[in-house]
Amino acid sequence: MAMPSSKNARLFYRVAKQRFDDALLLIELERTTAAVYLAGYSVECMLKALTLSIVPSTKEDEILGMFRSGRAHDYEWLMWLYRQNGGAQIPSHLVPHFTQVNTWSTDMRYSPGTIETGEAKAFLDAVIEIIQWADGRL
Repeated sequence: MAMPSSKNARLFYRVAKQRFDDALLLIELERTTAAVYLAGYSVECMLKALTLSIVPSTKEDEILGMFRSGRAHDYEWLMWLYRQNGGAQIPSHLVPHFTQVNTWSTDMRYSPGTIETGEAKAFLDAVIEIIQWADGRL
C-alpha cells in the first residue's frame, strides 16, 4: 500500500480507509445496515482515489467536478472513468466481489431496519478484496 501522491487522491483514500474502519466497528455492534452503507461508501471513495491518482494534476479539477454529479456514486461509472483515464481493467477474480457490492446505493441512508448479519459480513468481505486490489494499484 502506497499513499497516493495527489493531495485529492490522498483525501479520498484516507476517507475510504476511515469509513471502512467505521464499518468494521459497526458490524461488531450488529449495526449491519450502517456497516454496509459505510463499507459501500468506502468503495466509492477508493475508486475516486484511484482515478485521481492516475490523472495529471491539470485534470484533477475536471475530475473533481465530475464527482459532484449523481452518477459519482455509481461504481460502474467510476470504474469506467478510471479506465478512461488509463486505469487497469478489473481482474477477473474481483468481478464477483464487485457484483456483490454493486447492490449498494446511497438510498440506503433512508432504509430503516437491519441487514441480515451473514449478508452484511459477505458484503464487507467483498469490500476487503476490492480495497486490497485498489491498494495495490496506488
